[in-house]
Amino acid sequence: MWGSEMRTITRRLLAAGVLGVMVGACTTSDADGPAIAASAVQVNRAEKVLPLTRDEEGPALLVDKDDPDTLYLAYSEMTSGACRFAVSTDRGATWRQENAPVLEPYTKNCAMGYATSQNIRTELLQGPDGTIYNVFQANAPDRNGTRSVMLGRSGDAGRTWKTVAIDPGTRAPEPGIEMEVNFEGHVAFDPANPKRMYAMWRRSFNRFTPAKVTRPYMATSDDGGATWTAPQLMFERNNGFDGPRPVVVGDKLFAFWRESAPPTPTGGADPLPGPPVTRLWSSVSTDQGKTWTDHEITNANDASEPIPLYDRERSTFYLTWHDNRANELDVYFSTSKDGITWADPTRLNDDAVGTKYGQHYPQMSMSANGRLDVAWYDWREDPFPPSTVGNGQTLSLFSNRGKFVSVYMTSSRDGGATWTPNVRVNDVPIDRTIGSWINNMDVMAPVAVASLKDGAVVAWSDTRNGNAISNTQDIFTGTVTFAGGGATNRVTGFQAGVVGGLLGLGLAMCLAVVLVRRQHPPAPAPRRRVAKQSEPVT
Repeated sequence: MWGSEMRTITRRLLAAGVLGVMVGACTTSDADGPAIAASAVQVNRAEKVLPLTRDEEGPALLVDKDDPDTLYLAYSEMTSGACRFAVSTDRGATWRQENAPVLEPYTKNCAMGYATSQNIRTELLQGPDGTIYNVFQANAPDRNGTRSVMLGRSGDAGRTWKTVAIDPGTRAPEPGIEMEVNFEGHVAFDPANPKRMYAMWRRSFNRFTPAKVTRPYMATSDDGGATWTAPQLMFERNNGFDGPRPVVVGDKLFAFWRESAPPTPTGGADPLPGPPVTRLWSSVSTDQGKTWTDHEITNANDASEPIPLYDRERSTFYLTWHDNRANELDVYFSTSKDGITWADPTRLNDDAVGTKYGQHYPQMSMSANGRLDVAWYDWREDPFPPSTVGNGQTLSLFSNRGKFVSVYMTSSRDGGATWTPNVRVNDVPIDRTIGSWINNMDVMAPVAVASLKDGAVVAWSDTRNGNAISNTQDIFTGTVTFAGGGATNRVTGFQAGVVGGLLGLGLAMCLAVVLVRRQHPPAPAPRRRVAKQSEPVT
């Protein structure tokens, strides 16, 4: 009998153990294997006719929140000024071109125009109701070169769009003179009111006399992006290369931005000081952007714009950027619980320190199950490194670059505490002696990254189809997956409570059975009669 009882107890303990395994499965990674990058995919490959000379740049990626196999990609074709939008329904394996946002006459040119502020940004995000939002810049021919911040909204995966000018820049008095250049816009929702949106961007002033400096501007929408308030100056500070990036947490509106360094002093008999530092800021407003309180995150030589994310499950801010604090461009990461005080930066690129190879323009994404992915441009494999050192730095954004760049990525499954080894995403080195990164253009938009449950898709500008005559540059994408799946499954408080309760109940049942058996031992089993065996016949 005791053998039967022990088997019963064992089965119950095994059942409890299974529940324990279920808890562990809910809170640990399915795989910790290395990241594996698939072959790169040319986004415009399906088009029947491609112009010989083309220059695609400024990619933005988005995974559909309701269909993780569907991805959206927005970018610009700078030679013709065309807006571009593509869709993949197979996790980035193939792409088809869809309609891009249209608002005449602005979208006749979604690129540079006359302006000498030669850069672009594109951003994609999805609203709670599934609407796709596409933030970009455009030049209306009748504005004489002034650039405007645009927003397209699509409720049918990019087939049709409703497009509005968030900031329809003031018309220049004559072509190319006194242009108001509004671009590099970013948008955020208010989680407490999904109809409320904030847009922030950079306004530069080209060919004014006397010259004007860059300033950050913003606008607000209370109808899901259909209409916007008049552009509003945020503060009298030079926000440099990019527009501020908004994040809404509770009743606070955050703006993450880069303040340009003042000019390096010149002349005089005294030795010149080191180059001034750039500063990264987290500015906070509790009155919807009317007033701001600034908090410095870090300062360093040649720092890029900070890229923020807010993890509402962990109640944590994440931030990534590059800077030259170690006399070489490196990618850094930091965290904050309040968006004001920040942890010491973590270096994300894992090449040897002191090699003088640079990494720049990191971008960050977070999967639905909480994994962080950071991707960037990386020069560590360049066989033709820069030969000169200028201003105390071997590699910077605009000088002393090498020739061949790659795209690298790393991931974290624990909120940035640890990171996977860097993996190269692109399969062919990118020759930056051709295309818009050179030729007196210096248009260097970042990579784009979008997180899947078991990996990520990265997009970049690629010159493999070009040469010194055509300067062809296309957008390519690459899919990175983790060996064995690599999905980190988040468990909600309710799920943990249910599973933990079942586990506790199972253990309690087993303990109760043991105690009852000890207090009331089983009656002796009746003796069975054993039939007498016949004696063998001899």
